[in-house]
Amino acid sequence: MTNVDNITCDQVPYLIEELMKLGAKNVHVVPALTKKGRPEYIFLIDSEKDTLDSLAEFMALETGALGVRLLKTEHYPFDYELRKLCLSFRDENDLPLWEGEIDIKIVIGKEQKPLSARVEYEELKELASRVREAGLKLSMYEIKELIEERALKGIKDFTVNFNDCGPGLDIEPLSPVSKKLYCKDKTKTCFGN
Repeated sequence: MTNVDNITCDQVPYLIEELMKLGAKNVHVVPALTKKGRPEYIFLIDSEKDTLDSLAEFMALETGALGVRLLKTEHYPFDYELRKLCLSFRDENDLPLWEGEIDIKIVIGKEQKPLSARVEYEELKELASRVREAGLKLSMYEIKELIEERALKGIKDFTVNFNDCGPGLDIEPLSPVSKKLYCKDKTKTCFGN
């Protein structure tokens, strides 16, 4: 950890990218205020012991930091696996507008049970662009939610029922989404329909 009060916000992305290239496992930057109300950035850099010297020297070179603090912590890691989700965006006439596959990261708990499903950002960004090119008006957030919900439904045993929500909540039902996710290729890992 080190705090820096003599850089601008424009330098922060550069520093993060370069620290990652030098072997940082992760970098978090927290904006803060220091003495006399000066703005500063607190850098929290996850690192293995063998990259510590080069990361610290880089921070001294780029920011003038007078030193770094070593915070020794324990990491409680989870296993994960990547699975391919085959999907198809179709219109109301069931005609394909876009078909393809995307990697889903499945986080596995200590009892080998799936805990969560996440789409990687870079793949999601590319998929959102392709879906827009196909003429669908879906945000990246909506695509992420659709895919992760489908993946969770495939790896966990649950159903969601919105029909019985109590008084007043079912007066005006939500209209169904006309764009549907389908699992097309049965030879690949698919997460149920």
